Amino acid sequence: MRTNLKLATLGAIAMLSVAWPVLAADQEEEPGGEAERVETAPEVKAEESAAAEEEKENWLPGALSGNVAVYTDYSFRGVSQTGRDMAYQGGIDWNHDSGVFLGLWGSNTNFGNTYLESDFYGGYQGAIDNFSYKVSGTFFFYPKDQQFNYWEFGAFGAYDFGFMSASTGFIGSPDYFGTLDTGFYVPFGIAFPLPDVSCPFLPNGKNCFQPTFDANGGYTHADRIIFDDQHYWDWNAGLVLTMPFNMKLDFRYVGTDVDLYDAGNRFVFGAKYLF
Repeated sequence: MRTNLKLATLGAIAMLSVAWPVLAADQEEEPGGEAERVETAPEVKAEESAAAEEEKENWLPGALSGNVAVYTDYSFRGVSQTGRDMAYQGGIDWNHDSGVFLGLWGSNTNFGNTYLESDFYGGYQGAIDNFSYKVSGTFFFYPKDQQFNYWEFGAFGAYDFGFMSASTGFIGSPDYFGTLDTGFYVPFGIAFPLPDVSCPFLPNGKNCFQPTFDANGGYTHADRIIFDDQHYWDWNAGLVLTMPFNMKLDFRYVGTDVDLYDAGNRFVFGAKYLF
């Protein structure tokens, strides 16, 4: 019974885990779904500029980047995909200065017969003044339990106010989580940059820690989800620390309105290395 409940929740959870920010302006709290991670206008412009510069120096058009991470839990839209155990994750992304992107991301999982989730995603992103936008598609692949394979498609927008950024979007799937028929997810989030913390061992003692307060929420609906009215809410809030040497730390409190162990309120901690 618990497995069925969890799978229904998961299906209700799906995120364009493609390559976009799903819940927030910074969304480091959701390990997967890079296609849904909505970047701010300055981030998008910096990414496109870096891709253009790298293209001048290499034969390959665009720019490649990657990441590896360790989390105390793989929380996807509030529901644990690892039974609240450790998650080991990594991904590779290709970005072109036109705004086109492609990527592959993976994480260990522990539900049903799964042991691995692989997300294949692509899309287009851009920025107009302080407004950034993204459209993306993601295929979720579970090698040993392919009944859960599914596609998601999303559209997202974010606005950078300077003192804060806000984002929202819409993600839909014709076969949510492979078993729940038609479903959709509506994410929203805000992020507040906090004063930088200087370090004496860095040049000029600057940019040691760049903290950001990040809060997000989301609404999931799926035709065959077993919860009341076929829906549930999730939320999270915490602190993201951007550090020297391409490191990021994430400290976050996650919860849902679902009475299920894998969806219960909890703290999630993570460390990510970008290269």
